[in-house]
Amino acid sequence: MAKEAGVQGNMARIQPAPKHSEIASKISTYREQVTRELSALAKQGLLQRADGALVIPDIARLQRIVEEVRRSA
Repeated sequence: MAKEAGVQGNMARIQPAPKHSEIASKISTYREQVTRELSALAKQGLLQRADGALVIPDIARLQRIVEEVRRSA
């Protein structure tokens, strides 16, 4: 979603922020799980909410985490 929204430098802004149910539908999971994961990402500083948008301030860091998870799966 960040790539679709457009990455500028090392940051992406997804606006308007998608509903949790929309994200859940795209990845075949439950809205509650999306809510938990987005909260965890926010606590790690990987996701922020601003003016009705989701902001990913460090795309490279998020990509490294995704790659690590995929390798261990």
